[in-house]
Order: sequence, then structure tokens, then C-alpha cells
Amino acid sequence: MNCHERTTAALNLQQPDRVPIFSCTEEQNQIYEILGEQDSAVPLNLIQEGVTGALFKLAAPLINASGWFNRELEKFMNKKVEADIAMGYDCSWLMYSAIFKIRDNRQATDIYGRLYDFVADGDGNLDTPMYRSGLLTTPEKWDAWSHPDPDKLHKSMRRVYAGLQRSYGDRIYLMGSLCWGLWENASQVMGLPGFAVALRRDPDFIRRMVEYYETLYLAAVHAAADAGMPGFVYSDDMGYKSGPQTSPRVMEEFFGPSLRRIAATAHKRGLKIIIHSCGNIYQLLDLFVDWGFDGVHSLEPTAGIDLAEVKRRVGDRMCIFGNLDISHVLSHGTRSEVEEAVRYALRAAGQGGGFIMAMTNSHYGVKVENTRWMIEFTHRYGTCPLALD
Repeated sequence: MNCHERTTAALNLQQPDRVPIFSCTEEQNQIYEILGEQDSAVPLNLIQEGVTGALFKLAAPLINASGWFNRELEKFMNKKVEADIAMGYDCSWLMYSAIFKIRDNRQATDIYGRLYDFVADGDGNLDTPMYRSGLLTTPEKWDAWSHPDPDKLHKSMRRVYAGLQRSYGDRIYLMGSLCWGLWENASQVMGLPGFAVALRRDPDFIRRMVEYYETLYLAAVHAAADAGMPGFVYSDDMGYKSGPQTSPRVMEEFFGPSLRRIAATAHKRGLKIIIHSCGNIYQLLDLFVDWGFDGVHSLEPTAGIDLAEVKRRVGDRMCIFGNLDISHVLSHGTRSEVEEAVRYALRAAGQGGGFIMAMTNSHYGVKVENTRWMIEFTHRYGTCPLALD
């Protein structure tokens, strides 16, 4: 089987020739190390300190108008796919993140109405901006916000994804995605306190807001399909380490109808669609199936998620992606620890198909060497039918 056949078989809950491997890596340090290239990242202090910092702050409107920041993010997606192919992944998650506008030399906003801090990675370079707070804390502020045009978003995403699909689509199974999901957008642009108040006092406003974000996500799904991509990742962190960020009842009542339409649209356009959510999402697994998603990622072990339990609950109804630990195993673990983690994941979820090996998330501390071991051991032990005893 090739990477497309292997990934499709797993998503269809069938047993491929070998367990596929999914990449969610998006860290600069790892991608440039894999490619053997000089890191072209921007040092954070260059845009925040001294004369260059002052000039960057003054030039923020011109930088936004030129589209430089978002173009750099788009270029980086090409590097990410090249690195994934070089590593031997079968499928790759591409996060479309050209959504930011620079406010000054320390903060940015996004198209939805959130405020971010510029932060550094472990090498002191500019990393993905870090969410700080919502700017649209009331319905009135949300209504007054200049909402992005779904048609323009579709056009931009289609252009980027079509280029990636033409360049790399025959060598790796590409899955598009849009920053961020309906729950994160609705709750974070208001901030959880404001969102909770509006949920109780003005539920019709929440429904209207969610329906608008649905139009953006549908535009993204259509863009990926128009570009010829075979898959899509719906990314929406709904969990804390201890459980869902809100009750399953609220998720179903306010978000369920939109998520069903998103999944149904993806299927109608010929896309497989999986859902990514960090945290302990045991209580949401049945909803994920009911909403129509084909697979689930990231299934964090540090949030108490066990692959065998996920397999027991939903493994006959959706493909399981995960769940190699990034906090220790892939960041500090020995070769034998990586081997044991891979073997356990295969034993817990790989039997009978419907499983795709993956780390739980992307993180600066993950070591390329450990990632290579994950891939090596999946190739060694993941040939089907599995023989792990």
C-alpha cells in the first residue's frame, strides 16, 4: 500500500498493510533540523528591543498591509510538509494560520477577535503567538467587530492548499485545517466569564455567533476539497486535564448542529474529517462519533487518556489517532522508552485496524531523534497483522 491507501484504510476502520503514522509537528527547531537547513526564524528580541523593536512597532500597519507575517506562515507550511515527507510520515496535518494582524511589537490580534502575546520558543525565536484574552467581551462588541468574509477566507485557503497539494500530494496524505474551532472561537473571543454569562442570559446570541463561525469553517472545508486534499482536521480544544471545559449537554445543544453540518459537508465533498481536542475528552467521545467525525486525536496520556479505553469505547466507530506522550517519552525518553510506548499503543489500539500512530501534539521540546525512533518502531512492529507478543 502507499501512504494514501494505508491512511484511507485506517480511517475506514480497516486493517492496512502497516499502521500509518500522522504528523502534527509544526515547531521550527525540529522542521529545520529534519531538513538540515539553517533556521530562518526571527529572534523575538529583534522585534521587541532597541531600535529594531521601536521600528517594528512603528511599521506594524505597513507590515499588516504588506501581508508579510502571514506569507511567512504560508511559506513555513511548505517546509513542514517537506520535513514530514523526509521523516517518512504517511499523513500530515496542515494548520492554516494566516489569521493574524500585528498590533505592535509585543502583541497581535486574529481575525476572530482575540488578543495574543508574541512569545519565544526555546531558542529565543518568534513562536506561534500565545492567546491572552478575548477582545469581544459583550454581544455588542462582537456585533461591532469587522468579521472576516468567508468567501475571501475560502479563496486564500484554496490558493495555499492547492499549491501544497500540487507539490506534495502524491507523496503524503494531506489534511487541511483552520485555526481555530467553534468552541475556542466562541468562548475565547468573549473570555470564559463573559461567554458563560451570555450563554445563560442571551443563548440566541451564542447560537448566532456559533453559526457565523460555522460559515467560516465550511469555507475552509470547501477550500481543502477544491484544492484536491483528501482529508481535514477539525481542531478545537474542548478539554481540561480533568475533563470537558463545559458540559456535554452545552456542547451538544449549542455546537452539535453546526459540527454535524461541518462533518456532513466534508463527507459530501469527499473528505475524511477527524477531530482534534486536547485534554480529557472521555465524556465527549460519543458526541464526536454522533457528530460524524471519522477519527479522533490527540488523546493525551497526561490528561488521563488510555488508548485501550478509547478503543473499547469508540474503536468500532471511529479511527483512533495517538497517543505518544510529548511531555517525557518524545522529549526526554530513551530509545527503549520510545519502543515500549509504541508497542503499547499498537497493542492497545492497533489490533484489527482503525488506528493511526501519532504524537499527541507539537511541542518545542520534542526531539527529532525520538520522533525517528517512533517512526522506526512503528515500521518494525506495526506491520499487519500485528505480532507484538
